[in-house]
Amino acid sequence: MPQVNDIASGLAGVATDFADEVGGPPTLGEFLEIVGWSVPVAGETLEDTFPEPLRLTATLRGNKRYVSESASRVAELNDHVFEDAREHLRLMAVRLREESGAPVTPKQFASALLEVLRTGQIALADVSGEDVAKLTAEVPKKRAAKPTPGDLLAIPARSGGYRLAVVLAENRFGTALGLFDQVSPTGRLDSAVRASARRHAVYTDDGLVRNGTWRVVGHDDGLRAVFPADPPIYHRPGAWPGIDTGEHGAAETADGTMRLIDADEAREVDLQGAYRQVYVAAYLQKVLDDQATA
Repeated sequence: MPQVNDIASGLAGVATDFADEVGGPPTLGEFLEIVGWSVPVAGETLEDTFPEPLRLTATLRGNKRYVSESASRVAELNDHVFEDAREHLRLMAVRLREESGAPVTPKQFASALLEVLRTGQIALADVSGEDVAKLTAEVPKKRAAKPTPGDLLAIPARSGGYRLAVVLAENRFGTALGLFDQVSPTGRLDSAVRASARRHAVYTDDGLVRNGTWRVVGHDDGLRAVFPADPPIYHRPGAWPGIDTGEHGAAETADGTMRLIDADEAREVDLQGAYRQVYVAAYLQKVLDDQATA
């Protein structure tokens, strides 16, 4: 892969940020987990077969399958670690696309990442990058259709059952979902689940729908009326120079309309706290699980 060392240098910075946040460098397993959650959205650069998250398994020298011996600390990381990783991985994918002349496959992506690891630039807690002999990308055999507004999705819950969500829109922000807090044991939208609708939508990608992880279990256009018709994303005060986002923040719809919000709305969406505009689908599923057990 061209310029492998500068990609390695960028991802080494991600490992350093990890160490700064949690007090020590990532294990190989944690590093691969970050990569899996940070893969760029499939499109012109990546093949449509890319799953989200991308699950990578490693084989060490001597044909020994790598297994991490410690619990993952990835959930403790701030968003910027994933965003930085995604930018370096995007650049890697662009270069692979230019080199091959075709969209990058998961296998090609894993092979390129192996080259990066084997430079030895990325500090890992449990193994040396030079000791990684092989990386394998796990790819589901069957992909579901692209979701459409009104589709009801079943998101597997860690403790069993499903979190349900309705697709509200597909726009420049991504896939807007209206979420229901109540876990459904079977994936059926009963009255108790319907009553637990969240007021504010979230944006994500459709990767886990298209690879079959999140199943379409129904379609009901009437459910869209429970949520905002044009879900906004929120911006903190002073988000950009020269753009008025108000004293308390602003809400922007997909057509670019900006609406200043009041203190109550900012507090309701926790704009100065945990609010996040867009979630990678795999991370959204994890956040929902963590909220259920908090």
